[in-house]
This record gives sequence, structure tokens and C-alpha cells, in this order.
Amino acid sequence: MKNVRDLLYIAMMATILVILGFIPAIPLGFIPVPIVLQNLGVMLAGVLLGWKKGSLSILLFFLLGMLLPAFSGGTLFAVLAGPTAGYVIAWFFVPILVNLVLEGFKNTSFISYLVAILLGGVLFVDVAGAIYLSVYMHMPLVTSLLSNLAFIPGDTIKAVVASTIAYKFKDKLGLA
Repeated sequence: MKNVRDLLYIAMMATILVILGFIPAIPLGFIPVPIVLQNLGVMLAGVLLGWKKGSLSILLFFLLGMLLPAFSGGTLFAVLAGPTAGYVIAWFFVPILVNLVLEGFKNTSFISYLVAILLGGVLFVDVAGAIYLSVYMHMPLVTSLLSNLAFIPGDTIKAVVASTIAYKFKDKLGLA
């Protein structure tokens, strides 16, 4: 860590993740995984804080989740014991993947943020979650992947919101 500002941003992002966990999840009925807003916070951690600080903020969030019901589904242990574990585990890798994709762009624009978030924060999480869900629920992988298509519209909206925030504020806040 370079300074107190970095620690503050890491703690603030973990706090945002906890706050987003208090917003009630939306059950879908046909799949035991609800729609949550916490993945918006994960997207923001990756695009605003960079891979190292973003991953540290998610790790801090996981540590808080061991002690507090910080997740939409309760504590970290409750979430890891259920069908959403694959999605949550994938969250740790989102900042790394988003920043790997961003490195492929010559400049950071709204489109580069959006593409990076869609690949590293939506596609990766949904596929990893679907694979785990398939194993956990003893359902065919194709069925699990197809049921995850229900998340794409909402996740795309979250990716647009995260990209807009990053594009508008990243340089002004002196992040990453």
C-alpha cells in the first residue's frame, strides 16, 4: 500500500459491497440464484481501484462476511454452502480480469470500460457461477448456462452504470 488514501478506497469499496448486500435480492423462481446488486460493487472495485486494490477490497469484504451477514444471502459461510458459491468465488477474480482486458486498450474510454466489465465482470462470473450451480444442483451444464441468461439484461445495466461512473470519475478521484 502506498498511503492512507489507498487503504481508505479499499475500505470504502468493501463498505459499498456490504451496503449493496442490504438491498433485498430478487428471487427468480426457476433458478435458486437471485438477482443481487452486489455484483455492481464488484464491477466498480475492478474498474475504479485496479486489480490489486480491487481484489483487496473484495478480500476485505469476504473477511467482513465471515463475521457479519454482509452478503444478500447472509454470511460468507452461508453463501459458500449454497448454490451461489460459484458466483461469489468468481467475484475475487473480477478486478484482475477487468484490468487484464483494459490493458489491451490503448486508451480508457467508456467503451473500453464497458467491454472489460462485460467480459471480466459479467461473462466470467455468470459462467463460473453456472458451472458451480450445475454441479451443486446436479443439473446439466447447458441448462444451468441457459438459466443464467436471465441475469444478462440486469448485469448489462450494472455494467453500463459501472462504466459510466468509471469514465466520469476515475481521473477526478485519482483512482488506480
